[in-house]
Amino acid sequence: MRNLLLVVLVAVLGLPGVTSQAQEPEPREVTLFVSYIPSVQFAPLYVALERGYFADEGLAVEVEHSFNEADGVDRLAVNDLQFGIISGEQVLVGRAVGKPLVYVYEWFHNFPVGIVAPEAANITTPEDLRGLTLGIPGPFGASFMGLQALLAESEIDPLELRLESIGFTAPEAVCTGLVDAAVVYISNEPLTIEQNCFSVSLIAISDYVELISNGLVTNETTLENEPDLVAGMVRAIQRGVLDTLADADAAFEISLEYVPDLPESEYATQRQVLENSLALWTSEQPGMTTLERWQRTLEALEAADLILAELSEDDLESAFTNVFIPVAEGSE
Repeated sequence: MRNLLLVVLVAVLGLPGVTSQAQEPEPREVTLFVSYIPSVQFAPLYVALERGYFADEGLAVEVEHSFNEADGVDRLAVNDLQFGIISGEQVLVGRAVGKPLVYVYEWFHNFPVGIVAPEAANITTPEDLRGLTLGIPGPFGASFMGLQALLAESEIDPLELRLESIGFTAPEAVCTGLVDAAVVYISNEPLTIEQNCFSVSLIAISDYVELISNGLVTNETTLENEPDLVAGMVRAIQRGVLDTLADADAAFEISLEYVPDLPESEYATQRQVLENSLALWTSEQPGMTTLERWQRTLEALEAADLILAELSEDDLESAFTNVFIPVAEGSE
């Protein structure tokens, strides 16, 4: 009998597909939509990829870079995508027309838009803008919404300014004097002006009003059916954000592997762009948003005529959740 048991055991262990240990499950493939080209401004994602934080969650993440944020929003809405880095105002605009988007992690705690002007012009507060020509990309998007919020908070009538649509040419428009000041993304455009033209002053919108900016967005289907997947994505991205804040030099070196077309002559400039971005990501409660800030963002959208329907408070509360936010070390 003893010999028979030994033979059976050997036979079982030798069968194809039978091992002494359970096989590791295949990683879940996930596409993460990002509405811009590869850039050091996405260093936290690259850190999370390189250091295996997504893999730790059983995920094989592919970052899909695109200029077409609207496409990402539409695909999220029908669950063709499960995740995207999307601006907060687009979540509200989408929900107003029935797109079931849900914001689950705030990456950019401070709104990344401001107003830049030549330092010599002494334009340092919103009140200094009265009577001036202000360049804007156009009457759309986060930049226009942010401007409207800033003017409202400062009790400035938009008619007191001359708004000039200049597309995405703010550095050139400011350098040539086409406009007195311009609405810009503060991580890189003021730096471009200073490197090519002259010193600048900057009015950061986040110094005056708190608005929701870019974060991790999913949809109600994914949220309801795969909450563990959402939690894993949030944990991995937060680890990438916190690592980048803790060691930006290491994050920059990692980013170079994911931005392959960046010439070495641009390294110093892009390292400064990353440095400028760190302040936008810093928060005492990483990842979390509040109903008050969402309400303020909605009011700014309404003032800018960028939202097509009213949202009730219940609708607004359904646009975001903090339940997946890990408690960061040192946070209360």
